[in-house]
Amino acid sequence: MLRERGHHVTALVRGVDRLDGSAPFDDVAVADLQDLDEVQRELRRAAPDVVVDQTSGIGRTDLSDGQLRSARTRERASKNLVEAAVEAGAQRIIGQSTTAAYLPHGHDVLDEESPLWTDAPGCWGDAVRAQVAVEEAVLDCPDIEGVALRYGNLYGPGTQYAPGGAIHSKVCGSQLPVVADEVGLTSFTHVDDAAGAVLELLASGDPGAYNVVDNEPAAAVEWLPAYALMAGGPAPVSLTLEQAKAQLDWLTVHQLTEQRGATNFRLRETLGWRPKWPSWREGFADLFGHWPG
Repeated sequence: MLRERGHHVTALVRGVDRLDGSAPFDDVAVADLQDLDEVQRELRRAAPDVVVDQTSGIGRTDLSDGQLRSARTRERASKNLVEAAVEAGAQRIIGQSTTAAYLPHGHDVLDEESPLWTDAPGCWGDAVRAQVAVEEAVLDCPDIEGVALRYGNLYGPGTQYAPGGAIHSKVCGSQLPVVADEVGLTSFTHVDDAAGAVLELLASGDPGAYNVVDNEPAAAVEWLPAYALMAGGPAPVSLTLEQAKAQLDWLTVHQLTEQRGATNFRLRETLGWRPKWPSWREGFADLFGHWPG
């Protein structure tokens, strides 16, 4: 999408083996984000106007030890990237974040002024604090314009919701239930819309955080049965809250029962951004070949 708009795109990767021959880039820079000298060397060579950090973070429906370590190591990686971007003369840096880190409260969907859940229990609290540190590295540097894109649950081709992905396997294996009489809300973001938001914010929009989500936060009791039907899987089983707490891990219970959705109002009103997939219903239908459009 960037190249279609005439941008020169350099991919920064840890190793060239991570790219296949069809990768649509003009140039490739090789560096380990944990190594400041390497990152500075490659960014000086590339001399970018904008640096876009799409390294993976949190926001999945589970959090393994490996994912937690990844969230923690992103703190140092983000600081290195910001420092190198400033030295290379970049005007703006765009970082990836997540709406899953919001503190659940009230019954309304949450905006960018809502607090992040830094005192969440267990490993989720560790992961949120690491994510906050990543955002602060991007947003608090006075020498560069920083933007944090807070994605919802990313879905689309190649994600955990696609055939063969983790969520698809759980739903088709009857491993992801609904919890009766509870309303956990999920905001979804199609990968097309995640990419489109980057294009919108390359050179426009004020620095700061933006929720990049569709228009329809969805209760688990609504989206899970619909997803299962479109994926050709069995209808999800229904558990009581007590049964869910006894059978599922804490984070899954939280997401199914307490998590709040997010609003895209700021991005829509300040930049005129509109999601290509306004609702997860259409996006899921397209993912499984049921959408005629």
